[in-house]
Amino acid sequence: MQQQQQQQRMRPPQPSTGYLPGLQPHLFNPGISSSLPFDQMAGLMELRDQIPKSAQRGRQNFRFPPQGFDTSNMRSNIGWPRFRSKHMSTEEIENILRVQLAATHSNDPYVDDYYNQACLAKRSAGAKLRHHFCPNQIRELPLRASTNTEQHAFLQVDALGRVPFSSIRRPRPLLEVDPPNSSPAGVNEQNISEKPLEKEPMLAARVTIEDGLCLLLDVDDIDRFLQFNQLQDGGLQLKRKRQSLLEGLAASLQLVDPLGKTGHTVGLAAKDDLVFLRIVSLHKGRKLLAKYLQLLYPGGELIRIVCMAIFRHLRFLFGGLPSDPVAAETVTNLARVVSKCIREMDLGALSACLAAVVCSSEQPPLRPLGSPAGDGASLVLVSVLEKATELLTDPHAATHYNIANRSLWQASFDEFFVLLTKYCVTKYDSVMQSLLVQGIPNMGGIGSDAARAISREMPVELLRASLPHTDDRQKKLLLDFAQRSMPVVGFNSNAGGNGGHVNSESVLS
Repeated sequence: MQQQQQQQRMRPPQPSTGYLPGLQPHLFNPGISSSLPFDQMAGLMELRDQIPKSAQRGRQNFRFPPQGFDTSNMRSNIGWPRFRSKHMSTEEIENILRVQLAATHSNDPYVDDYYNQACLAKRSAGAKLRHHFCPNQIRELPLRASTNTEQHAFLQVDALGRVPFSSIRRPRPLLEVDPPNSSPAGVNEQNISEKPLEKEPMLAARVTIEDGLCLLLDVDDIDRFLQFNQLQDGGLQLKRKRQSLLEGLAASLQLVDPLGKTGHTVGLAAKDDLVFLRIVSLHKGRKLLAKYLQLLYPGGELIRIVCMAIFRHLRFLFGGLPSDPVAAETVTNLARVVSKCIREMDLGALSACLAAVVCSSEQPPLRPLGSPAGDGASLVLVSVLEKATELLTDPHAATHYNIANRSLWQASFDEFFVLLTKYCVTKYDSVMQSLLVQGIPNMGGIGSDAARAISREMPVELLRASLPHTDDRQKKLLLDFAQRSMPVVGFNSNAGGNGGHVNSESVLS
């Protein structure tokens, strides 16, 4: 019974020929399936377009012409409608159609139906599919021409000629205005040097972002191809190509390695990260950076270089959340991706990232986790401290670092601890000063207001994560600060809405 119902659903409806006496009966073949040749289906569409609109408004099926409509001269020998033209024969039109189909349809769903196949693969993640979501072959990237004198870019398509398309490299002007021949009377002429649009720094940043996103798509293709194909060399050649693409993107971002290839520290100038900052200042640039980090091999040198650039500019990246919810989610997601990358680092890379914070000219925004102003910087720093604690306390992980790495970590942490304690003391003093200026009459009022203000400003999670790395002198400094704030804050004041307490018991617990 179910098989009969399925056959009935798949069988096309058969209209009654009584309503269409002028139509030949052989057009109503019930055995016709949906997998018709393209030229036959296109012929049906052509036939539909030639039906008068008055007949289409009727209740009969608009796929079939009304009574008296002559179709004998539009059918081929097999009984199907064919293309007609005033200046071309049917065979010429069909030949052109076949050439166009051969140029634009490769019969590869990964190319012709990429977005639909991607959605299907995402929905059925983990299930065994008949056709895997991966390319049939890895395309060779063409060398980009360094110069091009054409005003607009064109997409070369065989049999379709040159198709103009919108390009970020050559945006079309919205309005062309000739410069004035003479200046108004009484106004001194000024020589204004106008920079060509293609030389604008932010346009170059957008071009780099678009090229980077296309490059990451090629890396995705390689990963999917290696996942579902067994190669003779184990994919060694493709893995090298993948690494080359990722290193090329790092070169496009103009990332500088402060440690240098020899491991010795290299001085950084203010302009060294200029291209990187222009790119990550854009919403799409931050998405590119997050995607780039996800595709890098965990624990590699390249991921350390990228993360050091991020830690040098924590305030620039995580200083505040944008008002746009989508852009704010991108910033939050970037912080989560960086935190995940840190979980795969060794002690040497963690030391380098923490040293990048100390050596930066920007004061990082050390807010408590969950702060409405943004907690991305604190999230990644807590991840660094906790991962270092895990490595230093795990006896099995001790074989992965030496005494030099241990010394480098302690030196980096000592400098960061000075930065952290100065920030906490400054925030505490500023909160108390603002409350005293407001003229609150009694100390009880100051205590309750200070508790709420400090809970919004004090990075309790960072202080707690720093404790395993402190020596006796640093622990005493934290204890003195906690006792100093206890008479004002009290023992039961909540911090950041997460149940923490800004006092000696919370910090030193």
